[in-house]
Amino acid sequence: MKATLNLQELQITAQALDVAARRGAFGAAEMLAIGQLHNKVVQMIQQEQPEQPKAPESPEAPKEPYIKD
Repeated sequence: MKATLNLQELQITAQALDVAARRGAFGAAEMLAIGQLHNKVVQMIQQEQPEQPKAPESPEAPKEPYIKD
């Protein structure tokens, strides 16, 4: 049987790599490889997530928040 990772496991992996890097778990010489691995995992997550339909903007909705003086 071929081993696979589900979406939740990929998200945990990306988070673990990020946390470990911020905590200094990797040396400078390893950071490029870790960064590339993190980017690949994030791309896999994005490919697995269903696309969110964009809601059409209402022509009456202001582009900037209205602030009353």
